Amino acid sequence: MAAGSKIPVNSVVGAVAAVIVAARAKDVRHIPRAILDEDGTIGSSVKMWSTAIAIFGYEKLIAAILRKLKLTSIPSTLAAMLSLFAILRTTQKTVSKEAADKLSALLAPGVNFLGKWMGCFLAPPLVSLDASIAALPKYGQGVWANMVALLFAGWSATHMAAGAVASSLAPKKVLNGPATAAPAQASTAVATKAGAKDVVPLDEAIRRAWVIIGATSYLGVACSSMLPAVLHRPIGMMCQASTTIGGLAVCKLLPDGVQKVLHPLVICAVTSNLASRFVGPAAPYFNNGVGVGDLLFKWLNAAVTGLGVRMYNTTNLWLDNPDDFKCVLATCTVSGLMSLGGTALLGSASPLSVPAPLSLPLLHRSVMSALGIEGSKAVGPECDPKLAVASILITGCIGASLGKSLLELCPKVFDTSSPLVRGLSMGCSAHSIGTAGLISMGDTEAAAISGASMCLAGTVHTILLSLPGVVPTIRKMAALPPLA
Repeated sequence: MAAGSKIPVNSVVGAVAAVIVAARAKDVRHIPRAILDEDGTIGSSVKMWSTAIAIFGYEKLIAAILRKLKLTSIPSTLAAMLSLFAILRTTQKTVSKEAADKLSALLAPGVNFLGKWMGCFLAPPLVSLDASIAALPKYGQGVWANMVALLFAGWSATHMAAGAVASSLAPKKVLNGPATAAPAQASTAVATKAGAKDVVPLDEAIRRAWVIIGATSYLGVACSSMLPAVLHRPIGMMCQASTTIGGLAVCKLLPDGVQKVLHPLVICAVTSNLASRFVGPAAPYFNNGVGVGDLLFKWLNAAVTGLGVRMYNTTNLWLDNPDDFKCVLATCTVSGLMSLGGTALLGSASPLSVPAPLSLPLLHRSVMSALGIEGSKAVGPECDPKLAVASILITGCIGASLGKSLLELCPKVFDTSSPLVRGLSMGCSAHSIGTAGLISMGDTEAAAISGASMCLAGTVHTILLSLPGVVPTIRKMAALPPLA
């Protein structure tokens, strides 16, 4: 080889993929388990997929009803989530708790599946984030520094406001601190059957399956010049799908401390971006609704809808006791006002003076990504949903890493012994990532409250944005013209 010559990327990727395929060939046996439920049986898989598809269809039905009623300003994800919760609660009150619990248990396989893989459904907006950043004006370092300061200041203010309100209203009763994390019950699925020689938990089997699928598809893309053209697109799509799904599964092996700073979703999005570049135009990640990114993103609304079932399952912690509910409702309302109004004010009227294309996405930093995307559309074209999702992800990581420590700095103000305070402050400011952080610490009661409060805080956020005059005021503060 001549000095200075370069080895083609295809050759390097193909060689690495070939080595992985050869070394992990035995993992082919795990591929069926990539689509099976916890016990590895066809019957449970049918239940999982059928209930997931039913939830997907339910959200689409709600969206169609909203369009028919000309209520398109209401996000269908929010309406589907709350209506599903309302159905379960109504069943509990009018029929029996047993009937409502049975309905909840019936939907559980699909809800658990959608929740487990929500990261894959969130990844697509982040995959094309680099294009959104490139489309921004060329801001100087000072502008970006002000944006980061606004992000931190906004999160801190929302987190502390939620903690202060919850501390003042939480019922004074004997409460336990964070529970010790129970040992994870790894599913041994088919491998635990009598005579099994190799016990492999389901999560590990899924990782191994997607690694071998990914290596095979990367090898196929690297050798695409030798394959029929008709195979280029399906192999490219499998390459991208295996990167997004397998990347998220593999990243979950990272230590909890690392995941708080470098969330698996970030790694998943970056690797998926690189995979889309490697595959090239043969199979665009976004392709008029039929690309891998399009197909995965379509499931996000269903995953959020499933949270309505999770809200029902935790009502004893935040709804059944009137004092608890008063605390939850007041905290979610105050945090919604603080997050939306405070960010709009700091971004435009403070010395930070962050330009609208950077400040407007931060309005949605403390709500779920699906609601942040809908909220961005409501604010206007200057508020890029992809940047909103990025701010939501960063805020969640900050909250999961620093949220507990921030409240513990002022024990006279924040009652961190209360699960309501811990859960509400995290759910209202750091949404699902903060909730996952509580779970990783074994604080299961606070995590359940956090999961419900992030849904309620998102509801408040959406209602505030839909009130007459709110969006025009935000746009006026940002020196933007009214929406047509």
